[in-house]
Amino acid sequence: MSEYPSAIINSINIDKPDEFPDDFNKFKLKDIILLSLHDNGGTFRAVYTTPNSTSKSIFFKFKIDFKFLVLISSRDINRNHILNLGDFEQKSVSFSDYDKQSLTHFPKYQLITKSKVKRGKILTNRQFKTLSDIKKGDKITAIINDGSLKVEIIVTALDDGNIGQIISVKNQNNQTLKAQVISKNQAIIK
Repeated sequence: MSEYPSAIINSINIDKPDEFPDDFNKFKLKDIILLSLHDNGGTFRAVYTTPNSTSKSIFFKFKIDFKFLVLISSRDINRNHILNLGDFEQKSVSFSDYDKQSLTHFPKYQLITKSKVKRGKILTNRQFKTLSDIKKGDKITAIINDGSLKVEIIVTALDDGNIGQIISVKNQNNQTLKAQVISKNQAIIK
């Protein structure tokens, strides 16, 4: 269920297929592939290695009771608003209400709304843009460290970036370099 990192599984019941091969107790499980998932169940394929080293697939149906933790707006949020802790609460929702773009925890970076979000709506990545520490086109100071020598040059950011991220920058000679953002106007050339 790595596709659904915020899933909370209360119970799962796997239906036994009508028949198993006679030597099934000698099979070794190799992989499980989720084929379908809906509100209360789904199907998966279990791939086994047989005693003669071939692969054998067996299909299973299952029933599942699960919810997803998501962030839900606790009030109406206007366009161009920077998301803060008072704007949402974490709640569990059913599979039918879940969206893979749902926000499941408070983001590491500041988010700003692209449009108005009504109270009680699930917050999704589509509703926000990142408020970056450095924006594409910004002139910033880039630091080059070479032992005890430290040189600072002015470069142009070619990407948006937040503290800790690596972005591309261009120097005055039009060379493209990689730099790690260390503040709102500085990066270290890598």
